[in-house]
Amino acid sequence: MRFYFIFFFFIIFNCFGQELSEINKVLEISDTLEHKQEIRIYKDYSITNSINILRMFDEGENNWKVIIYYYAKSIPQVTKIDVFNFPKENIGKLRPKDAELIWLNLLITNIEFLPSMESIRYKFGKPKIDSDRGERVISTSKNYVLDGVGYKVYVRNGKNTNNFSFDNPKSYLKYYPTVDELISYNELLSVLEKEFSF
Repeated sequence: MRFYFIFFFFIIFNCFGQELSEINKVLEISDTLEHKQEIRIYKDYSITNSINILRMFDEGENNWKVIIYYYAKSIPQVTKIDVFNFPKENIGKLRPKDAELIWLNLLITNIEFLPSMESIRYKFGKPKIDSDRGERVISTSKNYVLDGVGYKVYVRNGKNTNNFSFDNPKSYLKYYPTVDELISYNELLSVLEKEFSF
């Protein structure tokens, strides 16, 4: 059973990886991160036909921009684009957001170092010694969440680059609340939800 799940998971993320170049082509963006400080997150809804892509980058001299693309897989094309600029002074009653502070909040979630979820699955579940047909064996009971949302993250902070993928972090955190990487995945999404409703 475990082999089938791993194979299924690998197929999904492999297909998702192949799609990224096609999506980037439609978005007219490079496959590589172009700015010294940039994060790109692909949010794939497994039960719908859409992918949301968030790009946050500094064009230089603390001139930050956030673009959220809404992409339809079936068409394939962009259906909507939201652009967030960061004005330096108040506009009416609106106070400016501090993009650099948002960036630092993203960095403290360990995005420069986080691994993909596949490499931490050994932390899911507690091994125990069991008996199978009269022989002692080690068994582990794990919970798997098959439907939901998958994320692929690319980040560059100066010379440091990283990319990793994960899925359904809120659901997994309920099962495994002490896994540091799951905590970091959820903190990352919490910053993006708070600042950009992503």
